[in-house]
Amino acid sequence: MDNTVETCGTGFSATYTGRIKIVITAVGIAMVAIHMAVSQWLFVSTEAFLTLHLGFALLLVFLSNMAKKERKKSRDVIFSLAIIGTVICVVYIIASIDSLRMNAWFNSTPDLIIGVLLLVLAFYAAVMEYGWFIPGIVLVSILYPFMGRYLPEPFTTFSLPIKKVISNMSIGLKSGLYDSTLTISSNYIFLFCVFGGLIEATGVQQFFSEFGKMTVGRFKSGPALMASINCALVGTIVGSAVANVTITGPYTIPSMKKAGYTPEQAAAIDSVASNGGQILPPVMGIMAFAMAGFSGIPYWQICKMALVPALIYYFILVLYCQLHALKNPVLRNRVIEKMAVDKQIVRIKGAAFIIPLAVIIILFAKGFSCMNVAFWTILTILAVSAVQPREHRPRFKNIMFGFVEGAISGAKIACICAIIGCLVTSFTSSGLAIKLTSGIDLWSHGSLLLALLILWVGVIIAGMVGVSVAAYLTAAAFAVPVLQKLGVPFEIAHFFISYPAAFTLLTPPVALVSLVAAQIANANYKKTAIESCKIAVTAFFLPFLFVYAPSLLLIGDPLSFGFWADILIIFFGAVAMEIAFVGYLGSDLRMIESVCVFVASLFMLIYPIVRIPAFAFGGLIAAVVLLGIHLVRSSAGRSSKERLI
Repeated sequence: MDNTVETCGTGFSATYTGRIKIVITAVGIAMVAIHMAVSQWLFVSTEAFLTLHLGFALLLVFLSNMAKKERKKSRDVIFSLAIIGTVICVVYIIASIDSLRMNAWFNSTPDLIIGVLLLVLAFYAAVMEYGWFIPGIVLVSILYPFMGRYLPEPFTTFSLPIKKVISNMSIGLKSGLYDSTLTISSNYIFLFCVFGGLIEATGVQQFFSEFGKMTVGRFKSGPALMASINCALVGTIVGSAVANVTITGPYTIPSMKKAGYTPEQAAAIDSVASNGGQILPPVMGIMAFAMAGFSGIPYWQICKMALVPALIYYFILVLYCQLHALKNPVLRNRVIEKMAVDKQIVRIKGAAFIIPLAVIIILFAKGFSCMNVAFWTILTILAVSAVQPREHRPRFKNIMFGFVEGAISGAKIACICAIIGCLVTSFTSSGLAIKLTSGIDLWSHGSLLLALLILWVGVIIAGMVGVSVAAYLTAAAFAVPVLQKLGVPFEIAHFFISYPAAFTLLTPPVALVSLVAAQIANANYKKTAIESCKIAVTAFFLPFLFVYAPSLLLIGDPLSFGFWADILIIFFGAVAMEIAFVGYLGSDLRMIESVCVFVASLFMLIYPIVRIPAFAFGGLIAAVVLLGIHLVRSSAGRSSKERLI
């Protein structure tokens, strides 16, 4: 049997140990089964379904932490109490759901005790998985109604009784833990996490590798381009850039190093390609589903809007790989060996990826809900896997592991989504969103660009926890109202915050994706993070350009000259900037040439903000002339060397 298929899904086996693994499997499969059933028939009330979703998520988080081999055994008692507490909360809420619904804001003492217990359990699970950063922000927002009257303007607010705060944050069933973010997790994200687990379990990753060999293996930059394709395809399905690097890095990074890329370059390429999966349609690493659920923007429209920025981003990555392949003598002179492509793998495993992807696209185009699309996509990948030849067919055990891995991944997101709901509730019920809008307006002195910079930094900080979806949902609670007040259209406001939320994983000082890739490559972490930023620099400009050049998101009149002019100027600016950073085009650029080309590219990228035509045309002409002269000179230099030889 195929080795990869044999070993896929073993992440579950390697991470967890003991009989408790059987319990985790049972709970994970039960959670998946309930969500699959509800996607077709809501046999329980919405509140009961959300309670089950959160309850199963808490159980999986506590059980999975309890079963880890490297855990501190002294914490088993705490985990056991947390599991018992979760079961008590779920049973109590479902049994009392009618009275809880009627008595919102006027709950009994037992209700309030259960509400506090559920809050504590949700916070504990979130802290275990993601640390104190986002839970700390949420905790401050929960305390805001008590502290608000002591704060200076514009943040002064009225105080609320503690009973009403507890009801509002948990047991009221309409807000707090039960706010829209938990619905996003249950209806938009969870089943697609399960789909991602099945993609890994069925060995589809083999197709990505063979597809890379088949398409770009003959180029000097072949190993880097193959890594880029592999990481992009895995990243758009897996939903976590860090997980993507962990999956792909152990074999893509060594192949790039062997070809001649430095450890830092190899790690940076893998980091940037993996992180880009979150902005690559049609799946966009579950970011699109979170945005669709939170904003109400149709999923298909989100994919359309994301297309041009994603193409620019990956074109720049390919340009970086190719320029370094020509700049580095080892890469430039390496003998390209013909790579054997396993066409059977391409055909069989390709079908297991392409057919479900086609189902996703077709069903979304027909207006199916996210849960419904995920349901049929999961059934499709199971059906395609079942009819594969025996030697390539995934084992039943691997399928089960895929379900459980996906469920655990979705459970972790559910816990952070639940507590972010408390943040959303606090913002809306206390008037904090309005006050924060006034505060940012005051700090920015009415300047849209300065307000965008403040919000961009805020989202970057929120994203340092390492979870892009959590950073997006946290930022969306306060940033979108601010941007709308400043005149930014609703859809563009959501796209503006989605990019720093996604790319904070590449941004120093944390740069979590670069950190993991650097460890795999045995590279210097700081140099890897800097190299990653040099490749992905366009992604840091793009969110600002969305606001000033909406045509990047395909918003506007496509028949107008300005629509395409903006896209082309931004594209040429991004290309020129990357050439300046690499310092090569035909031959090494002199320092003064690189600086001049960089300044020219900056003028092109700034043009949509200032709308001074001289910036666009002057920058473009300067870059073309400078690089043209350099190419002529380098060509003449090569000719003279050949004559001497």
